Amino acid sequence: MSNFRRVLSSGLNKVLELPAGLGCRIVALPQIASRLDAGYEKTKRQYARHLPAIGGNDWAIVDGLRTNGVFVTSLEQLNLPSAEHFLQQADALERQHLPLRRSFQAGAAAIMAHRQIYHWGLHGRLLDIAENYLGVPVGYDGINVFFTLADGRESGVRLWHRDSEDRRMLKIAVYIHDVDEGNGPFQVLRRRIPAYDHLPGGRLPGLTQHQLEGALPDFDMARDVVTCTGKRGTVVFSDTASFYHRGMPAITRDRYAIFFNYIGRVPLRPFRCERSMISRAQIHQLAKELPARQRDCVLWRNALPLVARILPPAPTYSSM
Repeated sequence: MSNFRRVLSSGLNKVLELPAGLGCRIVALPQIASRLDAGYEKTKRQYARHLPAIGGNDWAIVDGLRTNGVFVTSLEQLNLPSAEHFLQQADALERQHLPLRRSFQAGAAAIMAHRQIYHWGLHGRLLDIAENYLGVPVGYDGINVFFTLADGRESGVRLWHRDSEDRRMLKIAVYIHDVDEGNGPFQVLRRRIPAYDHLPGGRLPGLTQHQLEGALPDFDMARDVVTCTGKRGTVVFSDTASFYHRGMPAITRDRYAIFFNYIGRVPLRPFRCERSMISRAQIHQLAKELPARQRDCVLWRNALPLVARILPPAPTYSSM
């Protein structure tokens, strides 16, 4: 991209970010924040008796999320139907993009062509786990298919960061390749950074490794960070809103992983959601193919109050 186009794109993105920035400032106003928090707590109390029952293995996932913000398992251990077909679709998607040889996330056309991947994240057991962790009716905010080049760059999602879409979130990452410390494992900081815990408006800074260590003078990698390495088919459950996390910069080999995104059906900052590359029209198209429960999760925007539906979402970036 030429310098002129880069500057033009950056300027356009800043303009497109303005509505989302305004929304963040509005929900951070003390009188509005207190009302939203009270409504959220009321919803959790009322929904507690409606939470779906889950088995012991799934309770272990929820407990791991509550304790460390992360739980690592595998497709084999989850034993969900169609796991092998899911991997076959993921392999086909990778072959389609191999010639590009750069870091990016797959676009709408690729996701729609391999919609079985999107559907996998709507399995009833995964929704049950999400609801028991979130404590409220769940919204499914789609998928992100990330191809990460082994260039060692520490930028974008490879900075330590927290997601700001909701108070609490769940992401499920599935590794399509074996992942070790050389090709970008997902990492979660299992302790808080006091200086960044209560910044208004969801303005949570991204940090390099050096900046993280500066913010936590007694930082110890082995003690404070969960590094999620694993074989092909490894599944990582994580709360990316409550805990700082990153994709460790890949050095030796490229990484290919798929992320499934779950929020409350009425998230705190809906204008920070919808980052899955597919359009609302395509989401409605996918929803037509689904049972009622899954359809309600996909069409979570229908549960928003009118004022929250007016603000457009922040722009989505295809590069990483």
